[in-house]
Amino acid sequence: MSASEIIKELPKLSEAERRAVLNKLRELAAQDEDVRAREQAADEQAARLDRLEEAAADYRAVDLRSRGISEAQAGDLRSRLKTFAEDWDRPEAAIYDEDPAR
Repeated sequence: MSASEIIKELPKLSEAERRAVLNKLRELAAQDEDVRAREQAADEQAARLDRLEEAAADYRAVDLRSRGISEAQAGDLRSRLKTFAEDWDRPEAAIYDEDPAR
């Protein structure tokens, strides 16, 4: 049934029926406002998650010089870490990425 058909039928309703229709429309409007508020909250949460992901990406880039590690030391460290990189990249090692102690 279209909106225009519904509007044509309204005068045929009793006052109690029209009041019931009005109450239902008010109820639907309130639900719509609630949905909009929840969507806004979800959008805000998504924005916060985006910022957290950006912060995590920044965290992974470590400034070694500011930590007193020279370029030569970083090269040595990199070569020593390569020895277990293959094991670290295996799917079963992903459990360490999810370690809550980190």
